[in-house]
Amino acid sequence: MRLLNIFAALSGLVALAMLVAAAHPLRDALAPADLERVKLAAFVQLGAACAGLAIANRSGRLNAIAGAMILSGALLFAGALYAISLTGSQTFAMIAPIGGSTLILGWAVLTFAKP
Repeated sequence: MRLLNIFAALSGLVALAMLVAAAHPLRDALAPADLERVKLAAFVQLGAACAGLAIANRSGRLNAIAGAMILSGALLFAGALYAISLTGSQTFAMIAPIGGSTLILGWAVLTFAKP
């Protein structure tokens, strides 16, 4: 669970950095729709990071699986939205639904994990 803690903390760091960037240097550099996409991605990633930190303090295989799914799903989802917003390329658009589905399934797995 140590790795889960590390990845959750790094995810929170990136999410917070992207929120700060959206409020300052990116505010005037991006179109409003792209800026909102960055904010959505950061909020989803930050929520997943908080969940990952909480799950890292639990034991059991299902908790580890759920935490990994939540964090990897958030990484794919947020990463795709960041990439779309910052590059203007729709190449990454198909990654977002995969990440979102993985994130949702991670929460579903968590419902069966022991506290």
